[in-house]
Amino acid sequence: MRFLGNIEAKTDTKGRAFLPAPFRKVLAASGESTLVLRKDVFESLLVLYPVSAWDELVDTMRRKLSRWDRRQQMAYRTFVSNVAELTIDASGRILIPRGFLDMAGISQSIRFVGMGDTIEIWPADNMETMNKEDFGSVLEEAMKEEEQ
Repeated sequence: MRFLGNIEAKTDTKGRAFLPAPFRKVLAASGESTLVLRKDVFESLLVLYPVSAWDELVDTMRRKLSRWDRRQQMAYRTFVSNVAELTIDASGRILIPRGFLDMAGISQSIRFVGMGDTIEIWPADNMETMNKEDFGSVLEEAMKEEEQ
């Protein structure tokens, strides 16, 4: 499952937004109908996980984080508890809960960004933060490490 692209959209007054058609097609082809929503760990944005990607991530975290280490257990608890399950309605919309929109600083204009196995939801007017890091240097450093 690979989500690709950067698509602008809007939410209505209830927080509903049309999930872009290319992303719906990927989900349909994978037989996914439920998404897990959580705020990103590092940025003021939201992340949509297809249930299969969410389950894989949570299983990996559970294996790596000890139940017997207080800090690790709190990190795991915080990660898995601050989520919402979303379904795509018959019109192709998702309902983003108001609390999540507020956490990410989203008013009405949003941008869906395909990130491979997840979809990010950015405030459309905040996309410049996505490009502030010198991504060429970061990629160069990371890929050099991979080659060694």
